[in-house]
Amino acid sequence: MTTYILGCRLRVEVQIESSGQWMWAEYDNMTIESEDNNYKLHVTGYHGNAGDAFNDDHAVGSPSNGMMFSTPDVDNDLYLEKNCASLRGAGWWFRRCSTSSPNGITERYWYSTSTRTGNSPTPVSASRMMLQCGA
Repeated sequence: MTTYILGCRLRVEVQIESSGQWMWAEYDNMTIESEDNNYKLHVTGYHGNAGDAFNDDHAVGSPSNGMMFSTPDVDNDLYLEKNCASLRGAGWWFRRCSTSSPNGITERYWYSTSTRTGNSPTPVSASRMMLQCGA
């Protein structure tokens, strides 16, 4: 049986490494599937000033939206040659090392059209995620 965390708003805040500025991405609806489905993430309704890194497809097939959660010891990403969570030193909803990894030990970044320069992800020095669920 599949169960979900339902009816939540998700807010991700990232501190841009170069400027110290805090930016945010908020999603009106966030669901996470059960352990049976490896905590697959679904987000919709983006607004904010950090850009939509969960859906930004700067490299075809990169968005994290719709992905299962990966950790260094449980590789659920679609990058067959590597374990993205192990490379980044963090658990996250990686596809092919994806457009975001704000809590990594080896790399922390938030990739979006509003924060990047050129074709590189924006390094972040800190991040926080907040949920608001229910009425």
